[in-house]
Amino acid sequence: MTFGPGPQLAAQCPRVPAPIGWRPWVDEDGPTPDDLVKHAQAMTADQSAPLGAMESFPLPGVVALIRIEPRVWARDAQGNFIEGCFRATGVYLPAETAPVNQVTPPSSDSSGLAKVIGVLTVVSLAVGTIATVATWKRK
Repeated sequence: MTFGPGPQLAAQCPRVPAPIGWRPWVDEDGPTPDDLVKHAQAMTADQSAPLGAMESFPLPGVVALIRIEPRVWARDAQGNFIEGCFRATGVYLPAETAPVNQVTPPSSDSSGLAKVIGVLTVVSLAVGTIATVATWKRK
């Protein structure tokens, strides 16, 4: 496999899924701890470690997984994204852990149900009011 920048290398670069039972570390998980970043960089730099090599990395309350893998992007010296095929490390957390700042939006079914209940309540109140007024007028 050839690594480096360029659209041709990006086109031939394999995309690998997250390991089963794991999810990628995302911005919502917070900043990646410095010691984890340093360990991941050391793994990437170790050319004797093959693609697919994995190591667990203990963090407070959870164990992260670091895997050497091909990636179709990298950052240049100025921090800009560049495309190509690069030897990199992915950092993963157990799939059952939710990002710290993740907010789960209500499902469309529950918000639709709330609208139906609201409409039925208004209709019910309107019918009840009309029936009450009609009863008063008969007296």
